[in-house]
Amino acid sequence: MTTTAEAATPGDAEVPLLQQRAFRSLTLVRLTARIASNAINFALVLLIVDLTGLAFMSSLLVLALIIPGTVVGVTAGVIADAFPKRPIIVMANLLRAGMCVLIAFQGESVVLYFSIAITLASVSQFTSAAEGALVPAIVPKDRLARANAINHGVTGLSQVIGFVILVPITLRLFQSSEMLFAAGALLFFMSAWYGMLIGRVPPVERMELGGDPGGPWWAVGYREIRRNPLVLRATIELTLISGAVIIIGGIIPIYIQDTLRLPIEIGALVLMPAAVGILIGLRLAGFLAKHIQHGILSTTGFIGFVVLLLVVAFARPMSEFLEGYGALAWLLSINIGSFDGAGIVAMIAVLPAGFCYALVTVAAQTVLNDQVALHLQGRVLATQAAFAAIASSIPVLIAGAMTDIVGVTAVLATLALLIGAAAVANLKEPRRHIAQVVGAR
Repeated sequence: MTTTAEAATPGDAEVPLLQQRAFRSLTLVRLTARIASNAINFALVLLIVDLTGLAFMSSLLVLALIIPGTVVGVTAGVIADAFPKRPIIVMANLLRAGMCVLIAFQGESVVLYFSIAITLASVSQFTSAAEGALVPAIVPKDRLARANAINHGVTGLSQVIGFVILVPITLRLFQSSEMLFAAGALLFFMSAWYGMLIGRVPPVERMELGGDPGGPWWAVGYREIRRNPLVLRATIELTLISGAVIIIGGIIPIYIQDTLRLPIEIGALVLMPAAVGILIGLRLAGFLAKHIQHGILSTTGFIGFVVLLLVVAFARPMSEFLEGYGALAWLLSINIGSFDGAGIVAMIAVLPAGFCYALVTVAAQTVLNDQVALHLQGRVLATQAAFAAIASSIPVLIAGAMTDIVGVTAVLATLALLIGAAAVANLKEPRRHIAQVVGAR
């Protein structure tokens, strides 16, 4: 059974990935579509906060963005495995572009924002499943770590462009949500065009969609995850780290306002070093994944992420503590508008936190691509995304509600400790079972 990217052209083995048309075009598909998605999602959070002023409402909007991962995601994974992936990518992006055009001039309301979030997120499930399943079909096995590093780097770059450039220009400089949605439509059209440029992908051997006769079609991905301890561990790691990021995303506007005491758009700039850390981590993750055992790499990433998230949570009291030391007294002198020592501590902490996030995601994603058969990639990746959505759906609401009650610092600290405890529990998976799987392969 084919488990890795045998569909990649052998002659491409020495050609850099970004010089190969299929992978380069897929990378541009991801970049343009994710710039649009990140900008629209972030703008919706800002608009909700502006209208309501409640952390709970921004968390509720984040929930609206992740619900489709459970409701639509698994079906999208089945479709990605059953049908050619390039047409799925093209049609879904054209649909998202058309939706942006339609809603650009509909006015502002909370109901509209939630409707936009749910609809766009639902369509995004199909593109995400198709893109994820396409990677191991066009990339050789020994270059999957590098491909995943590039893909996550694209995600970080799209966040910087969407959060730092597109949203401030359209919403704050021109004060026009219509301009934002028009830009989103253009980017989705570009993504569809790049999708057509991917070219023909050799078909993967067609397999049944329902899995074994003893289980339903929608549980195929779950059964494949349970079957292989390596895949199970990697799935849990991705679920923990992505679920944590989703929860953080719901309360970060309040963190920026209450802890950093900055306007949201300026505070987003303060936290952008996280994207730099992610890019550095992704640059090194492919190399590290080849030379360091997956368990050690992911453990190091989780430990660092938890510790640094605690630093971010206590950025203000930590800056006030550090100001008492002579060598760090300069923190006290920083006062650029509302920007002070707490902003410096947050900026310093989020850079290595992004690096640690990259270590975990690349290592775990590469395990999934390497261990899961090509004809199951869409369903396994969609199932993992559904797990992340389920794991964060109720917590994101709880975090938003508790932030309004006890404050964002206590919520972030509690989240960090819970992530650490869950990661430790996952690392206790009996190693002899994993050794058996590795030996069998």
